[in-house]
Amino acid sequence: RAMRRFAMAAASRRGAIALSRQPATTAAVRRGLLSPQCGAATVGALRGCPRGCASVPLPEVLAAFEEAAGEEQAFASSGSSSSTAVPKATQGVLWFANIYPTKANRFDIRGALTHHNHEVLIPKLLPSGVEILRMVPREREGGAFVYFRAPPSFVLQVLLSGKDAQAKEKRFVPKGDVDILAKVSDGICQYLKKHNVRAFLVPLPVRAYRVKGDPYLEELQSRFPSSRLWVHVDPAGSLPEEEVYQHLRKYGDLLDITKLDSGKGYSASYQYVASAVAARNCLHRARLTMPGDREQEVVLRMGYEPYMRKWMREAVTSNARYSVPLLIAFMLGSTYLICDPIRNYSVQLRIARLMAEEGVVAQSRTELGTKQPKVRWDSLWSAVVGLLMYLRKASDSIDRASASVGLGQRKNWREKLLLDFWADRDQEVTELRSWLTDPKDQVMLLTGRRGNGQSAFVRDVCGVRGIYLNVAHMLEAGGSFDDRIFLQQLCKPFSYWPTQGMDRQMTALLDLILPGSSKLSRENEALVMVQRVLSCVTAALGRWRIRRLMSTHGWDDLPASGVPLIVIDGFTAENKGRRGSFFESVVTWAAYISEEQLARVLFIADSSFAEPSILAALGNRPERLEVRELHDAKPAALASILDRHFGEEQKACRLTDDEIECIGGRFRDICALAEQVHRGTSSSDAVRRLTQGAESTVRNLLMRGQEGAKWTRPQLWRAVKLLSKATQEHGVPYDVFLFHVFRGDEAALQSMKESNLIAVAPVELYAHHGARMGHNRNMAQRHKVLPGSPLFLEAYRRLSMHTGFTAVLDLEVAKEDIKREQVVLDAYEAELVKLQEIDDVYHNKRRSLTDPNEALRMRKVQLLELIRESSGRLAVAHQARIDAVKALKQRKEIWMTASKEASSLQSEDQGLEPAAQSGAIWLPPGFRSVGG
Repeated sequence: RAMRRFAMAAASRRGAIALSRQPATTAAVRRGLLSPQCGAATVGALRGCPRGCASVPLPEVLAAFEEAAGEEQAFASSGSSSSTAVPKATQGVLWFANIYPTKANRFDIRGALTHHNHEVLIPKLLPSGVEILRMVPREREGGAFVYFRAPPSFVLQVLLSGKDAQAKEKRFVPKGDVDILAKVSDGICQYLKKHNVRAFLVPLPVRAYRVKGDPYLEELQSRFPSSRLWVHVDPAGSLPEEEVYQHLRKYGDLLDITKLDSGKGYSASYQYVASAVAARNCLHRARLTMPGDREQEVVLRMGYEPYMRKWMREAVTSNARYSVPLLIAFMLGSTYLICDPIRNYSVQLRIARLMAEEGVVAQSRTELGTKQPKVRWDSLWSAVVGLLMYLRKASDSIDRASASVGLGQRKNWREKLLLDFWADRDQEVTELRSWLTDPKDQVMLLTGRRGNGQSAFVRDVCGVRGIYLNVAHMLEAGGSFDDRIFLQQLCKPFSYWPTQGMDRQMTALLDLILPGSSKLSRENEALVMVQRVLSCVTAALGRWRIRRLMSTHGWDDLPASGVPLIVIDGFTAENKGRRGSFFESVVTWAAYISEEQLARVLFIADSSFAEPSILAALGNRPERLEVRELHDAKPAALASILDRHFGEEQKACRLTDDEIECIGGRFRDICALAEQVHRGTSSSDAVRRLTQGAESTVRNLLMRGQEGAKWTRPQLWRAVKLLSKATQEHGVPYDVFLFHVFRGDEAALQSMKESNLIAVAPVELYAHHGARMGHNRNMAQRHKVLPGSPLFLEAYRRLSMHTGFTAVLDLEVAKEDIKREQVVLDAYEAELVKLQEIDDVYHNKRRSLTDPNEALRMRKVQLLELIRESSGRLAVAHQARIDAVKALKQRKEIWMTASKEASSLQSEDQGLEPAAQSGAIWLPPGFRSVGG
C-alpha cells in the first residue's frame, strides 16, 4: 500500500512514461489494481528514481503488488457492513457540436474544406487520461459522436475531487448514489464552456453534450438539419410542456414550444440550427423516468421539421401566377448584377492583351527586327496581363518546337504564295499599312474584287493586330437560324463572357406560364442581345480610353497611339440580310466608336456591294467613310509570281501567253492554279480545268438563273455577248452596258454586280502609261463594266462561239423582245383607234366639227411614228428569231447527216444492208425497237 501511494505520488510529479513489461505489474493493471500510469510510474520510480527507491529489489515490489491485490479481493468478497467500492472503468458517448459548418442545402461546399476537423480538434479537447474508442463524424449536422472510455484512475480523480479532505486520505471511496458518467461528461462540457474553441469555417464555438438516447444515424440526401424539431412523447400526453422545456433548454436558446395538432408531442424552435441538432442527437429515443406515486417511463422521439422549405414550397405553389414571374425577375436581376461586371472586365482584359502584344511584337512579319517598348500596367492589371502574355508566349514556344520536329502545323504554302503575290508591290503595301495604323475618326473600308485576299493581306502581309470579327461564321455556319451559335460567334472575339443566352430561355418560360406576357419576336430578342454585347464593348472601350489617358506610358510608340483596331470581315451581298438589321446595327456602332475615337473599325468586303451598302447604313454621308481598294495584279506579273513560288528552275508551271491572259491577276485564281500544280497536275491541264469550271458556272446561271436576283437570263446572255467582244483591260462603257443589257434598270445591274459576274471600275485606273484616255478634269467620273474575272471573260468568249448554245439563247432573247415590243405596239394601236373614233364622229353622229382639232392630228402622227419604230424593232426581233430557228435547223441537219453516215458505216462493218435502203427507221446506237 505504501508502494502504491508512492507510485501515485511519483506519477503526479513526473508524469506518465512507457508501460512496463513486467508480468506482475501488467497483471495488476489488468485487474484494475493499478492504472497504467501508476504502474508505469511505480516501475520507473523503482528503477530510476533519484530519491533512493531504486535500492528496493524488484521481486519485493512484485510481491507487494500480489499482496495488495489479494487483500483488496478478500475485502471486496467479505461483505462487510461498511459499504465501500473500488472505482471501475467507465464508457460513454458525447456529441461534439460545431465541429463542421452545418449544411443547410446541397449547394453548400464548405464541407469539402473541413473533412478532417474532428481528427484535429477532438483529441485536443478531451482531458488527459480519457481514451477515445471511436468517432462517428456527421458532417451534414456539423458535429461528431465520440465514444470514450474513462479508466479507473481518472474516475478516482473525479470522485475524489468532489469529496472532503478526509476521504482523500482513505484508500477506498464510500459508495453512494453517484452518476460517474454524468460527472465525467459534465466535466468535459464545463471545460469547453470555459475555453471557447472554434473550428475552421464555423462561426460558433465547439460544445460537448452527453448522449442520453439512441441516435438515428441516417444518410438521406434530401434531409437537412433545421432549427425546428418535432418531439413525439410515448405515451402521448405523459410529459408536460414544463418538463419538455427543462430537457430541451440545456442545448440552446429556445424561441417557442407549441403542441402538435395530433396531440402526440410538441414542436420546438431553436435560435440556432446547431442547438436543434444537439437536442435531436442527444435525446432521440431517450428513456426518462417521471417521479410520482407510480414511476412511469417516457420515451422521446425527435426529428427535424423543414419549416422554412415547406413554407416556401407552399407559398410558391399556391401563388405560382405571381411567384414565378418574381422568381424569374430575381434570377435575371442577379444575373445582371453578377455577370455584367464580369463581362466588362473580360472585354477590358481582351483589349489589354491586344495592346500588350502590340508592345512586344513587330509591326509586320517582314520587319523581324522591329520591336516596340513594353506597356507598363498598374496593380492587378499588371499581374493578369502578365499571366495572359506568359500563356501566349508558352503556346507560341510549343508551336515552334512542334513545328521544328514535324509535329506541328508548318507554314501553309498559301501564306507563302500570298507573300510572293505582294512581293513586287512594296509601295502599295507600305501605303496601306500606314493607312491602317494611323489614327482615324472615320469608318475604314478595305474593298476589292471577291477572292483578292483582303483579309489575309491585313493579317499576314501588313501584320496588323486587332480584334477580328468574322461574321461569315455567324451568318453562314448555322448562325442565321440558331441564336446560340450566332451569339457565341459574336462574343468570342471580344472575350465577352459569360455569353447572352439565359434571357431567351427565361422569356420563353415566362411566356409559357403567363401567355401573352412576352411580346418580343425571336428576331428582336437576338437583336436586343446584339445591342447589349455592343454596348458592353463600348463601355469597356470607354474605360480603356480613360486608363490610357491617365497612364504615364508613351503611347505614341504604338500604332494609332494605343487606340485598338477592330476588324469586321465576312459580310457578303448574300448574307448581309439574313439577320434583319444586324448589318445596319454593326455599321452604325462602328461609326459611333470611330467618331468618338474609342477604337478604329475596319470593314473588309468585296467591291460588289460594300460601299453602297455601308453608305446607305450611314445615311448616305460619305464623309463618315474612308475607302481603299485592293487591285488585281497585272497579268504580266503572273509569271514572276509563279517563279518565286515554285522556283525559277521548276518547269512544272510554265504558261503560255494565252494561258496567262486567261488566268489574269486575281489571287483566288492564282491560288487555285498553284493548288492544282501542287497536286501534280500539269499547268496546261490546270488552266483547262479552271476554265471549264468557270464555263460550267456561267452555263448553269444562263440555263437556270439565280434565286433572288433582279436580273433575268436573257439580260445575262446580252451581257455575255457584249463582254465577249471586249477586253479585260478596257471593258464596255457603263452607259452602253446599262442601256443595251438592262434598258436603264440600274438595280438589275447592281444585282448582277453582287453576283460577281461583272465588275465596275473607273476608267482611269486601267489607263496605259498614265494616259487619260480623253478624260477631262471638268467632266464627271466615267466608269466601265468588266467581266467578274479573267476566267469569266474566257468563259464568255467560249459560250458566245458555241453555235447551237448561242442559237437557243438568241431564240429566247428574241421571244422576249417580241413579247415586249408586241405589248408596246398593241398599246399604241389601241390609243390610235380611240383617236380615230373621235375623228369619225361626223359619220357616226350625223354632224361635223366646225373647228378641226390640230392637236389631235399631231398626236395621231406621233403615234404612227412610234408604231413605225416599234414595228421596226419587232421586225428585227422576228428576224433574230428566224435566224436562231434556222441555225438550230442547220444544227439538226448536220447531226442527222452525221448520224446516218455513222449508221451506214456501222451496218457495213456488220455485213448488213444500210438501214436507209431497207426503209427502216434509224435509231442511235444502244437503242432497240421494242414492240414495233
